[in-house]
Amino acid sequence: MIIIHAFSALWLGVLASVSPCPLAANMAAFSFIQKEGLSPRKILVSGILYSAGRTLTFAIAGIVTISGLLAIPDASIFMQRYMNKIIGPVLIIVGIFLLDLLEIRRKDRLPGRMTSGSLFRGAAGPFLMGVLFALAICPVSAALFFGGLIPLATGTGSRVILPAFFGFGSGLPVTILSFIFSLGARAVSRSIGAVYTVQKAVQLGSGVIIILVGLYFSLTSTFAIL
Repeated sequence: MIIIHAFSALWLGVLASVSPCPLAANMAAFSFIQKEGLSPRKILVSGILYSAGRTLTFAIAGIVTISGLLAIPDASIFMQRYMNKIIGPVLIIVGIFLLDLLEIRRKDRLPGRMTSGSLFRGAAGPFLMGVLFALAICPVSAALFFGGLIPLATGTGSRVILPAFFGFGSGLPVTILSFIFSLGARAVSRSIGAVYTVQKAVQLGSGVIIILVGLYFSLTSTFAIL
């Protein structure tokens, strides 16, 4: 029975990720993970960290909600109304940094410069991006989490495990697709002998897509123009 409940929570998370509603967010997450270039190992690690950020966020949301510290309607409305207003400008800033449009001069006297894109290298970037996208929940994801997962977790007395499975499932499709894409891109780059060219194209495309998605969220949620 526990396995069935865990699989159900995982599947609800997957549904929350592949539904039409979070398509733009998934595109931005996919592009952000691809910033590591063509290394399948780095892409896989970034994808796992991204899923870990979503897992932790939904686990905490499950604890807070099931413990009765926050009413379900209030939590759902808050995440949909306010977090979606924040995500657009944040993504635009992230995209600008990934494209290295800003130059950060070192405070020391060592030669060279540190590119702005280097700020998002390492473990912190994908993890924080997972947290951000988990908080910027859409109506479909909210219905699946608060209407499907929370009653299931409440009935089984699981405040942490099932919400965590939901969060992991919500990041799983993006992680798998990113890893598969990296394998294909690496194979293409080897066959044409243009690793550097393909890698720069992937990183450029990642930054552009993230900025476009940020503009979309800004126009639709932040400023409510569209």
